[in-house]
Amino acid sequence: MLQEFRHQTLTAFAGLPVFAFRFTDPGQCAAGEIPEDVAGWAWRIEVDDPDEGEFAKIFELFLNSVDTTRVKALILGCWFEDYDPSTDPGIATSSLLASAERFPALEALFVGDMDSSQTEVSWIAQSDPGPLLAAFPDLRVFGLRGTSELKMAPLKHEALRELTFQGGGLPSEVARAISASELPSLTGLELYLGERWYNGDSTPADYAPILEGRAFPALRHLGLRDATIQDEIAAAIAHAPVVAQLESLDLSLGNLSDEGASALLAGQPLTHLKSLDLHHHFLSEEMMQRIWAVLPGVQVNLNEQETPDIEETDDPDDPDAQVEIRRYIAVAE
Repeated sequence: MLQEFRHQTLTAFAGLPVFAFRFTDPGQCAAGEIPEDVAGWAWRIEVDDPDEGEFAKIFELFLNSVDTTRVKALILGCWFEDYDPSTDPGIATSSLLASAERFPALEALFVGDMDSSQTEVSWIAQSDPGPLLAAFPDLRVFGLRGTSELKMAPLKHEALRELTFQGGGLPSEVARAISASELPSLTGLELYLGERWYNGDSTPADYAPILEGRAFPALRHLGLRDATIQDEIAAAIAHAPVVAQLESLDLSLGNLSDEGASALLAGQPLTHLKSLDLHHHFLSEEMMQRIWAVLPGVQVNLNEQETPDIEETDDPDDPDAQVEIRRYIAVAE
């Protein structure tokens, strides 16, 4: 699946190293500053200086300088104008859609690959990815970053195998659209659920078609990650029919506690899994040892044991003061 996101751009995509194409001067391309092995790179088209905002110009130069018939993996990076993250993503997607026929070999596409120096992930505006999938029927991998204000219809694609949505908060209507998508070849799905502050208001009920195993019959990897409701997700997964068909399960980057882990272990057996990823969690040492003991043949990732923030909400000198224990997710703002 896609490289994990914290606050950085992709360094590899679809098994290929990333080359950032951000040139505006044809002379730079003629000077041999771009790779000749076109098929050996994932090409990220992006604005070098978001204060200038010349994405359409850069994309046109890319079309004129690179043999796009050999491009297998493409990334649409920063397209902002004047450092405005609300800049219409159509600047990037319309450029690609208008030249779709020039990318006959395209197998992997990622939209919105920006790091925290360019914008916060929760600020990235996105448009319905459906037209992009329709324009590239041979896609195997599709990813998108920026979900807080996303509006989309259920997706339809016959060949897509991996789908990733990253953001600070996944809206419930987007979660339901993904769950209602028709993707018969999908083997891997990763969703960053985020938090309510950034419109991440989805609940386990929004993923019912996925959890019940009805949505994606070929699914072998499921990641419901980076959730403030990670305990609820773990409890729902515990009895979800989809688990029986999975080879790997990823509940990492969230605020998983002993309560959620206990519910997960109390459900159906997980010993058939090849891997269980729970890194960035709030589990006790005792619970970690219990998980390892119950799943000796499973590759379990329990890295990044976090410590909750403890705050007194009233007068610290008051014996009746309330104490708030706050567990945090890895990716939000």
